[in-house]
Amino acid sequence: MAVLAVLLITLLIGANTLFWWYRATHGGFNFGQEAEQELTREWEIDLNEQVLDEEELRREYTVINPNEEVIQEESPEVAEAPPEKAEPEIKQDEEPEEKVSNQAPEAKTQPKETAPASVLATMAMPTMGKVITAFAMDTLVYSKTLEQWNAHPGIDIAADLGTQVKSAMKGTVAEVRSNDPRLGVVVILDHGGGIQTLYGNLQSDKLVKKGDTVEKGQVIGAVGKTAPFEIEDPPHLHFEVIKDGKNIDPEQYLPKLN
Repeated sequence: MAVLAVLLITLLIGANTLFWWYRATHGGFNFGQEAEQELTREWEIDLNEQVLDEEELRREYTVINPNEEVIQEESPEVAEAPPEKAEPEIKQDEEPEEKVSNQAPEAKTQPKETAPASVLATMAMPTMGKVITAFAMDTLVYSKTLEQWNAHPGIDIAADLGTQVKSAMKGTVAEVRSNDPRLGVVVILDHGGGIQTLYGNLQSDKLVKKGDTVEKGQVIGAVGKTAPFEIEDPPHLHFEVIKDGKNIDPEQYLPKLN
């Protein structure tokens, strides 16, 4: 009886040892459950997809360019202005000459103001997502990271980590910052006419370098979580539009989603 008891205890100990060893080395037992999927830790970018198809862009967006409508409305006003002021030419012979001389410089300056706006009207979405923090320069928005109210010179577009970030317009890489104290990894593009776009909180600074020419829709980075001033917010792209050194609201030029 003693021998049988010893053998039984030995078998139980051995079985228990095998059970816990198998559970420790194979991650437990999934009785009828699906195996857990491994988390994707690295972002992937398809470098073959460099330029957006304009027809595909029209399908994805309902393009509303309020600025273009303003330009079209302004141009007739400029054309109609001379006839309205030309009426006094019949009644008075001396006044028209003075008025024409005063109107000439105004007609020359107007195209310079509308030219950059027409370029901005061609912008594409830099990444797909919802705007979680709007442009705010005249008002303040609350920062969860800094725990205070601040101005916000751009917009934050929420997207998954690793989502492609593309150039909103054709331009040249003016600057690449790998460790900006506010926005982490930053790429700045120069589009001419005093217009620049800034892409912050990127995941990597390896896709483009200073001096590179990029096409509209070309991949220049991926959504990351590198901005110290916005680290408490969900993963997003911080996007700014700068005109003549002054930040303007990007949403008034970006396509509107359906």
